[in-house]
Amino acid sequence: MQVGASWDLPSFLVLTPLTILGTRAVLGELRAGSNLQFTLLLISATLSVFLARKYLDKKSMSSLGLKWDRFALLDILFGIINSALVMAGMYFVLLWTNLIEFEGLAWWMDSPDFSAGFQLAALPIAFAVLYKFTIVVWWEELVFRGYLMQNLISGIGLMWTVTITSLVFGFIHSFNPDATFLSGVLIALITLQLIYAYLKTGQLWLPMDLHLGWNFFQSAVFGFASSGRESPSLIAQSPVGVDWLSGGGFGAEGSILIVPFTMLSLVIIHYGVRLTRQPKQKFFATVV
Repeated sequence: MQVGASWDLPSFLVLTPLTILGTRAVLGELRAGSNLQFTLLLISATLSVFLARKYLDKKSMSSLGLKWDRFALLDILFGIINSALVMAGMYFVLLWTNLIEFEGLAWWMDSPDFSAGFQLAALPIAFAVLYKFTIVVWWEELVFRGYLMQNLISGIGLMWTVTITSLVFGFIHSFNPDATFLSGVLIALITLQLIYAYLKTGQLWLPMDLHLGWNFFQSAVFGFASSGRESPSLIAQSPVGVDWLSGGGFGAEGSILIVPFTMLSLVIIHYGVRLTRQPKQKFFATVV
């Protein structure tokens, strides 16, 4: 292991909780699960990574994969669309196999009246859900696929880094509601698409928006719990099959059927990145 990596990572792991506690002391106690609490995580994680990157690594934040170039917007759009298609496929397969039951259109309301139809009052709720998912995705990707993974690669190599960070990411989700051993393993496998997206692009935009699209369409559109956490959604549905197939209370990520959809996502990422990285003239000629 390189000397820099062996010193920087422990220092970062000490710095992060100190930054969180310091930010909490300034902002005060926040209700668990609230948007303000997630905003606290955003501030704390970003500040921790910034300080560690600048004073321990002696590098810029953009060097983590936050460079805004001509591919950034393509990565953002591609990531969201990819995950939307994957989650739509997952939803309709579970619906077709009677593993979930469609209950109506909830329109993001906490107490839905399915006969009422769309209401403009639901839009702020939908945007609030999107905001929360955006915050979660930002700090998770910045820390896991950003600082930790990239420093570990320089210290212990790619294979060990992929194995360790995937297992750790699955483990931390084992504390979520309705988590099982299977859901932890599946989260670790799902994480591979985020790692692959970073390795293919060298930037965090694609893994961030794969993650954002995955969470938002899974939970806020198709009505699954997101890693065991419920949120207002467009579609109201409930699992009716055995948990290892339907996902149960953990959501789509608790179903073994998520594995082929994750593999499909990896294939889409591979060819999508290759397409978008072509010269402009060739890219547009291919699309048209």
